[in-house]
Amino acid sequence: MSVFGTGPISRRGLIRLGGGTAAGLVLGGAAASTAQAQALAQAQAQIAAEGATALPASLAFDLADPSDALFMHKQAWCPTVMQCAGYDHLNKHWYVAQVMYNPGDGVSYATRKAEGDIAITKLSADGSTKLGRMYLRGFGHGAQIGIETTAVGSAPYIWIEYDSQPNSDNTGFGTKLCRIKYVGPAADQPPRSFHWDDPEDRTAMNFKDRTPDPLKLPGAGTTLTAPRPVVDMHHRRVLVRFNRNGQLQCAVWDLDTAVAAPLGAPLHHFADLPRPVYDAQGFCLYGSYMYMYEGEAYASGGPTDTTDVGTTHITRVDLNTGVSERALTRALKSLTFREPEGMNIMLVPDPARAGAYLPRLTFGFASGESGDRRVNIAYKDALI
Repeated sequence: MSVFGTGPISRRGLIRLGGGTAAGLVLGGAAASTAQAQALAQAQAQIAAEGATALPASLAFDLADPSDALFMHKQAWCPTVMQCAGYDHLNKHWYVAQVMYNPGDGVSYATRKAEGDIAITKLSADGSTKLGRMYLRGFGHGAQIGIETTAVGSAPYIWIEYDSQPNSDNTGFGTKLCRIKYVGPAADQPPRSFHWDDPEDRTAMNFKDRTPDPLKLPGAGTTLTAPRPVVDMHHRRVLVRFNRNGQLQCAVWDLDTAVAAPLGAPLHHFADLPRPVYDAQGFCLYGSYMYMYEGEAYASGGPTDTTDVGTTHITRVDLNTGVSERALTRALKSLTFREPEGMNIMLVPDPARAGAYLPRLTFGFASGESGDRRVNIAYKDALI
């Protein structure tokens, strides 16, 4: 039945309303009928009944805001596709995750990918200078990472998957979640690999398991799979997305509490996220909104085919109401290949307030030829 029918609206139905229709439900008046307003209230009550605690309401990024390029055509340590990038705003460094592969070390790309070996490249703020790298052996694919900044002059912590297992395509993905300190050698020093199951390496990384306990989450489901993290430094929270009970779910914890001890009962739980139409490529959290990134590389292989507008979409989900909006983005449309890869929040100094920061919704694209993939970051910064 249509979500505008006379039957009860489901939470999934509310999500499917999306965009302007959902906004009309929230605004009420001429834009929404009494029946629609009642449907929204019913869905919100259902969310509350599932055990979710409302997050303090925040502003949201405007998906209609034209995107800007932060940097383009930069190199990470390895020639493989970037998977995700996160920013340390206190030290003005980027950290880029990708499948580890160095053609001269005698280990094939297929082996590295299957075993879940990840390279983390430390880049300058403009992406032009490779400052260091850290090799994570057996961790996973690095499709989504969280950067937890600490202090000026101190390295951040990285929230990332670990305990990689190959899937049916022989690509390794992490089955658990951890928090580690970035301790990669500088660019002019010999590289070092860190194994998650090596006691000395775990100590060096200050390794902490932070896999959510499904028994401490609201709702049904005694197991979960594919936990993936992101950090919202502006609001000091961490979000973990995972599969549970046949649904794509997420939960939010206070960051300081999550640092101090294993993840317990969350601040907020969302039981049924919208599934991506194309390949899931990342997500992030800002305040009470989650942003989900999806899409694939240009079908025609490049921007010269004007009929190929790409499949890169961003979905904004209000984690309190379930209302979502999904929009195609043509950001950095001139890139060749242009595969969407990873999403995070970048904080930049607020010129009007000393010591304060403004947020940017950043999202990556891999570009270039096979064997020489490049890193590109776009962003939106208009809030509504």
